[in-house]
Amino acid sequence: MDLKGFPLDLEEFERFQMADGRVFRKIFDCYKPSLQEKVCRLTSSPTEAEEIVQEVFVQLFLKRKEIPSAEAIFPFLYVVAKRLAISHFRKEVIRKQYRMDSGNIQLNTTSCAHIQLEQKEREQMLEKIIDALPAQQKRIYQMNKFEEKSYQEIAEHIGISRNTVRNHLTAACSFVKLRLQKILFTLAVLLVLC
Repeated sequence: MDLKGFPLDLEEFERFQMADGRVFRKIFDCYKPSLQEKVCRLTSSPTEAEEIVQEVFVQLFLKRKEIPSAEAIFPFLYVVAKRLAISHFRKEVIRKQYRMDSGNIQLNTTSCAHIQLEQKEREQMLEKIIDALPAQQKRIYQMNKFEEKSYQEIAEHIGISRNTVRNHLTAACSFVKLRLQKILFTLAVLLVLC
């Protein structure tokens, strides 16, 4: 079956946009194997690929009313799958680099044990910093950094100008960077004192 030419008639497409489970299942059954294969090549893990593909279809369901036609379904799925797989790949690279860096740093475990922050604690610190942002900045920051949306996509989604998105994102990035620098400076001072 040619996936790009998957036929949905107008009535089925309208039912899809109205959240009809049977039509959504038809789309899922048609496109899942192809997406699973593409994502699996990028992640090299069937389990992670499965999770990413599930998220792709969640995004399809959530944004179904924004899709203009039946022909636009496959390109939407493909782009979202690619973005999520790339994002996953980047996070894995960062995690591996973090593990390597952590392994290379020899800390005195008896006197400096309180300095060693686990990955979860670091993520919680970043979450707290992001939570401290004003609501609009937080939303824009998360859409750009975690969902990898462009300024234009964010502007259209929220209903504000591209320049306003840029201004909010610049302010949010400065805030996050400043807070992280303060934390890193404090950790550096504590490491020197140990």
